[in-house]
Amino acid sequence: MEKKMLIFSDIHYPIGTLSTIKKAIAKEKPSTLVLLGDNIELSMFNDHFKAYREFFSGLDEIFPIKRSIIMLGDNDYQYASDFRVSEVVKSYSPINSRGDYFKFFKIGDMNFFHGNLEKSEIIEKIGYFYVKTANKINYRIAPAMLAFLSRLYFGVKQSDYMFLGHLHYLGISKNNVFCGTLNHKFMPFPNSLGYVTLLHNDFKVVSASIKTKHLQ
Repeated sequence: MEKKMLIFSDIHYPIGTLSTIKKAIAKEKPSTLVLLGDNIELSMFNDHFKAYREFFSGLDEIFPIKRSIIMLGDNDYQYASDFRVSEVVKSYSPINSRGDYFKFFKIGDMNFFHGNLEKSEIIEKIGYFYVKTANKINYRIAPAMLAFLSRLYFGVKQSDYMFLGHLHYLGISKNNVFCGTLNHKFMPFPNSLGYVTLLHNDFKVVSASIKTKHLQ
């Protein structure tokens, strides 16, 4: 029996709103929800623990987090040294809460990773200027490079699927799927405000079942 995943990346709550997520869930009726990281824009909160509680408690009222795959991006876990905030997500018992699975998660032929390979803020800033420069030539260059490096870093086969975020890009190239953003304030790529849906069977991707959905 086919199941349906609804995949969001780079929500950057409260820029990306819970009401937007709720509308998408009502429309798509997924069996599993996936958040690929950078879920919260912590720079907009003085109390980061409160930010985590507010977002995840609100999300759990919309869709049960116990049926969700929750990844953490650099914008999330740069504050994870605070034990309280890193434990908030685990308190809702997501299926991938064991070990380091908040960073990289594999199930079947699907591999989920936020996409932040940078090891420091300085390197991330360099990467930002690289993306701006590459986009002047072809906006597909930066996503292709990130997918290549991510596969190399985690040893992901070319035949497997990679689901990535981080770049605020919405698009598919072969088995590399970039899952867009809800952050309308930072859009380095065209037509990337949106999300991805995926039909799967026993956590195997069904051919031609990945769809990008653009938000107006």
